[in-house]
Amino acid sequence: MAMGLFGCAPIAPSLAVDLRLLQFVKTLFVRLTPNTTAWCEALVVFLQERGYGLTTQDNLRQRFSNAYHWYIVLVMHNKELVSGIINASSSRHERETSDGEEEEGGAHEDTKDPQQLQYPSDYLRSRCPLCFGGLDWRKERDSLVDVIICIDACFTQKHSKNPRGAKGHDLPNPTSSVFIPSETVTQMEVHVECCRSKGKECGRRVLRPSEDKDRVEEGMRVPALVLDGCGESFVAADEKREKASTHFFADMGLMALLCWHDRVLWLVNMTSAGEKQPYALVLIQQLTQHIPDDMRVGLLYDIGCQLERSWRKFKFFANSILSRFHFAILVFHAYGHQWPCQVVYHPRKWQGFGLSDGKGCE
Repeated sequence: MAMGLFGCAPIAPSLAVDLRLLQFVKTLFVRLTPNTTAWCEALVVFLQERGYGLTTQDNLRQRFSNAYHWYIVLVMHNKELVSGIINASSSRHERETSDGEEEEGGAHEDTKDPQQLQYPSDYLRSRCPLCFGGLDWRKERDSLVDVIICIDACFTQKHSKNPRGAKGHDLPNPTSSVFIPSETVTQMEVHVECCRSKGKECGRRVLRPSEDKDRVEEGMRVPALVLDGCGESFVAADEKREKASTHFFADMGLMALLCWHDRVLWLVNMTSAGEKQPYALVLIQQLTQHIPDDMRVGLLYDIGCQLERSWRKFKFFANSILSRFHFAILVFHAYGHQWPCQVVYHPRKWQGFGLSDGKGCE
């Protein structure tokens, strides 16, 4: 490192790469699809044509990929260290300022809970300063929401299974990631199944056809018959509908949570064939852990009406959280919903959503 070189191994490396070259490759891979195999093959051919052939038996790709991986890990650790020092200094300054104000004005009777967030987390501020930064994130009281987010799934990003059943060896990645851990997703799936089981046991009541036709479920503004029609119209509402083969793919796609400026906040790997609600719910749960308890959220989703219906019916989260969420449907899919549903859930008819379309995931 002192010589400006980064080794491919911590002890007796057989290859050392210039730090400036690694920085160039890092910048290059931001602007095109990362492909160390093609890059290394092109470099080998380029060097051989000029008489600089490699004398080692093992190829360049494996050693260069190893050096590049740990270089990226080092860069990310460096950023985290600097951010931690800045945040610690800022927190210490805020505590000193707060202590000084208390000494001058005396102790406040309505001291706020230190565990309760007063501002969006530093993570959200770093992801999108426009949505979550600033000293005053609250919008006018006339506005319905303080922040707008969207959720959508993409089934073009798949991970193929190994045809021989072998498990590959991935390099460890100790850095932070926008992907929610699979363990957290599994816990949400168990929680959803438990809530649904309790809800079905409590809601067994036979309704007459005339009563069922005009019935409006608790908290909803659209009749149940209309919501049933929306659910039948969309493939995303059918969790049992297979959008990818589990025989060929280990990961079927991605579900993303984006802010209004289309900045990725979190991603979830979808391992099931259908677009199940636990994926959307775990993204919502992750968001609620990073925002103040009184922040109002506008949520755009293909089947926002179905998500709100299930949330109210099965009580996935506390009512205090549900009351802060306002559901809308994506503009692109709005005309696939029933007309009464469009009147209620179309973002153009919601005050505060503006021209939001929610199609950043596409």
